[in-house]
Amino acid sequence: MSTDREPLSRERVVEAALAVIDRSGIQGCSMRAVAAELGVEAMSLYHHVPGGKKEMLDGVVAMVQTEFVESTELTGNWRTDMGNFSRAYRAVLSSHPNLVAMIAARPSVAYRSSTVLVGSLFNSMEDAGFPREDALRAVRVVSRWTIGFTLGEASALEDGVSVEEFDE
Repeated sequence: MSTDREPLSRERVVEAALAVIDRSGIQGCSMRAVAAELGVEAMSLYHHVPGGKKEMLDGVVAMVQTEFVESTELTGNWRTDMGNFSRAYRAVLSSHPNLVAMIAARPSVAYRSSTVLVGSLFNSMEDAGFPREDALRAVRVVSRWTIGFTLGEASALEDGVSVEEFDE
């Protein structure tokens, strides 16, 4: 056994799971496939993701949401921020097309993962006079629309439609 291998961590397991999903889809993402990606036995993953595949997939959603949050610029103007929010979310989702359906199926994980960004977006909306409840609804609508649009976009791309057709 080699001693120069990077030690396993939750982050490495989740990153490997995302790599497997990007390459093989959700169906191809098993504990065994992720272990093979890391060059370890599947049982060794459970120390880092004790909840098994569900916890690992929730970690993937959270990691992608964090990527999205970090790539979103907020200006304090709710209209601009809402557009930036949607464009950044679409860009990140588009870079992981095999993951979009899973994010749509795990909205509570996605919402929890993006709390920092959404909190700032809520603040700019409240500063503009929106009640907190209306701001929450607006962010959810835009988020779900973006997920749905990106899901449709990914499906159309599989059917041979040009990505430029979506940007017109």
